[in-house]
Amino acid sequence: MNLSHIILVWIHLVGAAFWVGGMLFLSLVAVPLLKQASDPLSAQRGFVNLARRFRTLVWGTLFILVVTGSVLLGNVINFRVPLASWPPVVLTKLILVFLLVVVSLTHDRIIGPKVRILKSKVLSELSVGEGLLLRFSPLLGRLTLMLGLGVFLAAVIMVRSSG
Repeated sequence: MNLSHIILVWIHLVGAAFWVGGMLFLSLVAVPLLKQASDPLSAQRGFVNLARRFRTLVWGTLFILVVTGSVLLGNVINFRVPLASWPPVVLTKLILVFLLVVVSLTHDRIIGPKVRILKSKVLSELSVGEGLLLRFSPLLGRLTLMLGLGVFLAAVIMVRSSG
């Protein structure tokens, strides 16, 4: 194993740790603190600012993960063989990464902005669909976390089974 490979793996691991660690921090630290705040509106604004800052860094990290992961994937599979013959754990990880990106984009670009607008309304003014969206949005964040943890697990299995 050469130094450039080690550095590439290290960059990939730091990026993955940042992505999943940040999601764990938001879910297990920031959200519970938000729920305990004496001034919920101010806490909500603080959380939105924190999440926006994190989101910007996460999408940059995602780019790094895709680039480094694509290069590292060549060490695990042979690109010349049909996709169907790739190891199942590799396919699982790639599917989980794809789902993670789709759910994250949906959360950040579609659901999040709508929820911020809905939270400024009085609850009695919300339609049934808007109320469901408010209740559904935290589940989307949790799904993102679960997918990220699934990607991490698939990566560990993939590396342990190929080495």
